[in-house]
Amino acid sequence: MATYTERKGTRLVAQTTTEIKEIIQRAADYSGKTLSQFIIESAVKRAGNIIEQTKSLRLSMAGADALFSALENPPKTSSKLLKAAQHYKNTVNTRND
Repeated sequence: MATYTERKGTRLVAQTTTEIKEIIQRAADYSGKTLSQFIIESAVKRAGNIIEQTKSLRLSMAGADALFSALENPPKTSSKLLKAAQHYKNTVNTRND
């Protein structure tokens, strides 16, 4: 992962209250980082966690059973589903595979 000093060149701006800025500044001071370094590193860590969470599917046992049941016994295709698939193909999936 690139450090803050390797990424200079793009500006990120955020507005907040004085109270929130003071809290973040205090945490940055405690960690020995500048305010910018602290904000960027914290945001990148949080973004990485969110991205990783979206890659995983977590199900309860009941949810897993329902998923496997639907995969093993899929419902019949309806005209509404076919229409939605065609819409997706025409508007979202524009690749020619």
